Amino acid sequence: MALSFEAARRALRHLGQLALLRADLAAEELALARRQWVGWFAMALSAFALMVVALIAAGAWLTLVLWDRLGALTPGILALLFGLATALLLRTLMQGAGAAASPLAQTRAALREDYESLAIALVPERTSGDEEASR
Repeated sequence: MALSFEAARRALRHLGQLALLRADLAAEELALARRQWVGWFAMALSAFALMVVALIAAGAWLTLVLWDRLGALTPGILALLFGLATALLLRTLMQGAGAAASPLAQTRAALREDYESLAIALVPERTSGDEEASR
């Protein structure tokens, strides 16, 4: 069965509209991801700046308090504790980033569904006579 020119034109027009719709969905997802990442980056940067100030103040205070007991070991112990805290924070950050949804996940799923629908529509149905003849 051959498609008429008008039917082919309509099918191509619908495919074009579908592609534009998918591109719009991808653009929306990218904008959402960008806003999310910018927010995370700003919060992480602010937290980092505050943490640096707090660590400097805590380090200076602890060094003054512990210098009489531990002497020169005090800065080494503080560096070890701060390094451990940094490792824990980085692990938490990596787990949070890993749990976030992947970018364009909805667009990829929709494109996969479109591809499967088109593949089913474009593959001609086999009749029982065709199947028996091919065996």
